[in-house]
Amino acid sequence: MEVFKRKHSEIIALYKLESELNDLYVEGNMDKVFIESFLKNKKCNKKVFPIEIVDFSGLNIDYFENFDPTSNKNKVAILSKLISGNIQNSKVKCLIDKDFDDYIKSISNGVLLRTDFSCLESYLFCEEVLEKFLAIAINNFPFSASHILLQLSKALKPLFCIRLMREIWYNSAQLVAIENNVSIEKQTGKINFDEMNYLQKFIDKNNLGIQKVLVIDRYNELMAKLSSDIRHYINGHDFLDIFFLYVNKIKNTLKYKEENFGRVLYLAVESHMIASYPLFKKIIS
Repeated sequence: MEVFKRKHSEIIALYKLESELNDLYVEGNMDKVFIESFLKNKKCNKKVFPIEIVDFSGLNIDYFENFDPTSNKNKVAILSKLISGNIQNSKVKCLIDKDFDDYIKSISNGVLLRTDFSCLESYLFCEEVLEKFLAIAINNFPFSASHILLQLSKALKPLFCIRLMREIWYNSAQLVAIENNVSIEKQTGKINFDEMNYLQKFIDKNNLGIQKVLVIDRYNELMAKLSSDIRHYINGHDFLDIFFLYVNKIKNTLKYKEENFGRVLYLAVESHMIASYPLFKKIIS
C-alpha cells in the first residue's frame, strides 16, 4: 500500500497552526502498533505516526549533521530538531531507540524521547513478558523464562559490544551472521556462544588482522564498561533473531515466520508491565 507523505515543511506548518496537537513520531510500524496499544489501554488520545510519512527530500543535507539521512532513527531525530527549532513549547514528541547514544554523538532536544534501555525490544526482555508469550504462543516449552533470559544474555551482550565497537571505530565494517555462530543444546536449553571466535571472524571478514591486538583490546575495554542491566546492551534484531532460533531448536516448530514471531512477542506485553518506566510516563503526560 502506498504511503501518503507530507513534506517536512508541511508538518512544521501544521504544528505551528495547531499548537494543541500532541502527536508522537516513531521509527517504524511495529513501534507504532506497540505504542498505540499502550495508549489505547491508558485511554490516552494521542496519534502515533511512523517516520515514513514524512518527506525530507526538500531539506538541505547539511541539516542532518553528517548523520545517515536514510536511517529511520536519524529521520525521527531530525524531525525533532526541526520541531524544536521552529516551534516553542510544542506538545509533539519524537521517539527513538537509545542504541549507542550514551557513547557517541547524538541529537538531543526537548522534543526527542529515547527508550529507557537500548531499544523498544528491551522492554520485552523480562520474565513476565516471556512467560506470557510461552504460555500463549508455544505449547509446553520445557524451559523457564528466567533460564531463557540468562542464555540469551550470553550472546546478546557480546554482540552489542561488537556493534558498539564498529560504530565507534570501524563504521564501514560488516557484521558476521549469527546463525552459524551460536549453538543451542536441545536437552539442556543452554546457548553456546564463543565470543572470541566470533570476534576473530569479524576481524577476518573485515581484513583487520593487522589491528587484531588493538581490536581485541578495544572489545575487552568496552565489555568491562557494560556492567549494568543487560537491557541496556541489547540490539533488538539480535534478540529476536536468537530467541527465534532458540525456540525453533528446542521445539522444532516452523509455526512462525520470524517477523510474525516478533509481532506475537510484542502482543504479550500488557500496559501494566511497562507503565512504570519513565518513557511511558512521558508518553502519556
